[in-house]
Amino acid sequence: MLGTTLGNYAGINSVQLNPSAMLGSKQWLDIQLVGADISLQNNYLYLSKREFVFWDIFKAGFILPSHDEEYGTEVRNFYRYDNANRKNFLINLRINGPGAMVIWKDHAFGFQTAMRSVSTIRKMPIDLANFIYLGLNYKPQQNINYQTDKRISMAQMSWFEMGLSYAYKIYSRGFNRLDAGLSVRKLFGLTGLYVVVDHLDYMVLDDSTMQINNLDAAYGFSLPVDYNSNGAGSSTDPLIAGGGWGFDLGVTYTRLKRTHQKQYIDRLCEQQYEDYLYRIGLALIDIGGIRFKDRAQTYAIDNRSSYWENVTHLDFETINHMMDTISYKFYGDPDAAYRDDKFTLWLPTAFSVQFDYHYYQNWFVNASLVFPFQFSKVSVARPALLAITPRYESRWFDASIPISLYDWYQLRMGLALRFYMLTIGTEKIGPFLVGFSNFNGMDLYLSIKIPLEKGVCGKRVSKSCPAYEDYNEL
Repeated sequence: MLGTTLGNYAGINSVQLNPSAMLGSKQWLDIQLVGADISLQNNYLYLSKREFVFWDIFKAGFILPSHDEEYGTEVRNFYRYDNANRKNFLINLRINGPGAMVIWKDHAFGFQTAMRSVSTIRKMPIDLANFIYLGLNYKPQQNINYQTDKRISMAQMSWFEMGLSYAYKIYSRGFNRLDAGLSVRKLFGLTGLYVVVDHLDYMVLDDSTMQINNLDAAYGFSLPVDYNSNGAGSSTDPLIAGGGWGFDLGVTYTRLKRTHQKQYIDRLCEQQYEDYLYRIGLALIDIGGIRFKDRAQTYAIDNRSSYWENVTHLDFETINHMMDTISYKFYGDPDAAYRDDKFTLWLPTAFSVQFDYHYYQNWFVNASLVFPFQFSKVSVARPALLAITPRYESRWFDASIPISLYDWYQLRMGLALRFYMLTIGTEKIGPFLVGFSNFNGMDLYLSIKIPLEKGVCGKRVSKSCPAYEDYNEL
């Protein structure tokens, strides 16, 4: 959400990349009413740009375009990137609820709420992706032994979070200023699921037979269903299946255009904005995880083999039936694969770097890096992002054009526009333009806020509030 998290009017949204960035805001008060973001991306399936554009889904009677595959009889909607690159998938949903930020001299305080859901698949081999999408009847891959020792991970987590943020000017002298910030969020887990495969050696013999020579994997889940009936969970089951904490830590160095002056004010609105030449921010974001205890089950297959006949005819009546069958196939015992009734699923942790350069008057250029890393293999993943974002900003209007390298392989261009309270943006504009690019993902976000700018107190107060330039003359 670069159009809402970067810039001098980002306000409370800036804490998503760096909690210390609040102090650089041109607003003394920023009230978040609502915000939303949806991001979909993968490097395996796509809809052709000749057959589909995003706006088609709003047409009456719309159906997805389809085509016949070379193998098999089923009609498919998507084409495949049939190359050796490992396949990655992301579905990221975020709804920002009420939140606010207020600045008082050297301090900034923030409050935010959000509902988040992240689903990821990382480093899936092309052979496995083909069998999952096309089925075991994909003959070009039959009777070939496939092996991988590179970790394959799949995870999904949905949660609600409430957080407090605080930032402080820890150093301000001359043209230099250093701010530090911290966010602490309470996490309420709704759903969690993970599969981690560390080693896989298998062969598909025909359209219904599979030989697994070796499998080293762990998996678990906590879902709002009855595992014995596949129906909805009991009314007595808690909505919140687990809890945890999330943390963000950040610092921002600012090179000011004028020497820092201590402000003597009586009211919050009298605060003056300090212009700058450039800023450099460093942060660790989404540190933490959720411990799922309700409806939680975990399993492991420890370097076992199995022979599966009539795979396509298996009919699992319930989730527990499927878990028992998998355990029996590998261990000869329906309970042997079971491990525990709780697990921790970690947040999509990342290292965030921001460089913001004030080019001229209302024109700025930002360079940002989001570099993911994991504290545990049981984690939802975040793709890497490297972005250059030129922008024009003013009190009533912002426009930015982020040019980003997504996950080190896809170059994307976006557009974000802010009209005072409302921001609408995308980091991938291609799917919204006819014939511009194949549809293998999309990104769309918005934010509605009430911003109150520093130094704007109304006519009566403005006459008694000296401007920032006047302080330099005292």
